[in-house]
Formats: sequence, structure tokens, C-alpha cells
Amino acid sequence: MGFPNIIIRNKEKKSYYTCFDKYHYTLDSLPMAQIMALAICESLHKRIAYLKGQEIITLAKHAKTQDKSINTLINAAKRQTIPAFREKGIWKIATAY
Repeated sequence: MGFPNIIIRNKEKKSYYTCFDKYHYTLDSLPMAQIMALAICESLHKRIAYLKGQEIITLAKHAKTQDKSINTLINAAKRQTIPAFREKGIWKIATAY
């Protein structure tokens, strides 16, 4: 359907597989849809930033320019309420944000 590839990281695999089980027993697809939506958003944020040629910095460096702590920004990144993405386990974001 034209969606980008997604990565389910080792730390997230337990909940990913739990969602499969839940669907098998209850036919509730919402938890899986939520996991997939977050992964797709993260993948799109990364691709858009690179395709636009934006400068990419770590979220830790970005936090130094904000009125928010690094922990607040990481939580926002995990919820995908900011356009952050992970590369080799490190949260990053475009400076244009």
C-alpha cells in the first residue's frame, strides 16, 4: 500500500507478540493498530527529514535548546507527538522542528 518499512525493536517485541495473542483470542485489533501506527509515524518522520535534506541532531542536543527536559522529549518521541525517530537506538530529530 505504499507504507514505509517499519522496525519492531527487541524491547518492543514482547508487546508486539502479545497483541497477536490478544487478537487471536478476542479479535481486538486496536492494540496492534496502535503499535503499527506509531512505528509507521516514526519511519515517516525519519524519511521526510532525510528527503528534505534537513540537519539531523540528537534529541539530547535538541533538548538543550528547549524549555523541556530530555525525558519529556523522549516520552513525546515514544508517543510520536514530535517528529523524532531512532537510529541505532538513539533518538534524533530534524533541527527544522
